[in-house]
Amino acid sequence: MGTDSNFPPGFIVVRVSGPLILAHLGIWALTGILTVQLYLYYQAFPNDRRFTKCLVYTMYSLQFLQIILTTLDSFAIFGYGFGDFAALTNVQLAWFTGPISTAMASLIVQSFYAFRLHSFSKSRIIPVLIVAAALIVSASGLMTGIFVFPDGDVTGLNTRKISIALGLWLIGSALVDVIIAISMTYYLIISDTGFRQTHALISRLIRLTIQTGSMTALGALATVILFFGCPGKDYYVTPGNYMPALYANTMLAVLNSRFHISDSRPPFSEMDIMSFPTVMLRPGTNPGRTHAISDGDMGGPMTRKPGHDSD
Repeated sequence: MGTDSNFPPGFIVVRVSGPLILAHLGIWALTGILTVQLYLYYQAFPNDRRFTKCLVYTMYSLQFLQIILTTLDSFAIFGYGFGDFAALTNVQLAWFTGPISTAMASLIVQSFYAFRLHSFSKSRIIPVLIVAAALIVSASGLMTGIFVFPDGDVTGLNTRKISIALGLWLIGSALVDVIIAISMTYYLIISDTGFRQTHALISRLIRLTIQTGSMTALGALATVILFFGCPGKDYYVTPGNYMPALYANTMLAVLNSRFHISDSRPPFSEMDIMSFPTVMLRPGTNPGRTHAISDGDMGGPMTRKPGHDSD
């Protein structure tokens, strides 16, 4: 294919097609993980607040839309347009599945963390600043998508206006994620009473906060570094397309961290594989083996109620 007259002399196809393939395959993998997390959430926390459920299902719907559009792009590039230079380098629907989808996902998840932070700290200043920064950063992401839409070529997006919007969007998003992780870690540490059970819970939440914040921040930084460090190449497409799924998975990971298996599982022969998550996770179905912290977690890390909260 590299010798096809449709391709410019010296054009190395894999430098464009490789990142696109990795992006499309990776989105499917991350969506699979998200689907499992959604199923576990559905089984474990049927009594969560409607607000929390709306956030969860909105994030999954956004990711489901992204994977549909990404699959359409795959067919347009590697199916109908196989061997076509214009199809390979065309932005297709990536102007939406990349910056705009990520901007919406980051705004939802960062606002969710700000609300949790308010519940932990009882302070409004930092959460309000986080939401304000998230709005500005998301607006930059939307502008990036709008600027990318008419350009059409994934290898020629290093224009001045796109570079400014993308840099503000991704660097700002990484900073917001880091601020959230630091703030939540601080308030979790000062809320530690020193009791053994409480200390173990606080330590687990701190590790989870740092890990989830680091994943999204590193994804944003990797995208911006590849965009500015490799002009004329579309290496940035791979981590950039992972961002919405990363945000969705980190939010579900935080919510699903409320359940805990307190002892070893029964012999395999005693379990029905299809109903295993229900038996394992649903509060009250297997006393003495599991517990699930309800949506009262929104009220702070010390909540350990059995999975019921009013709407």
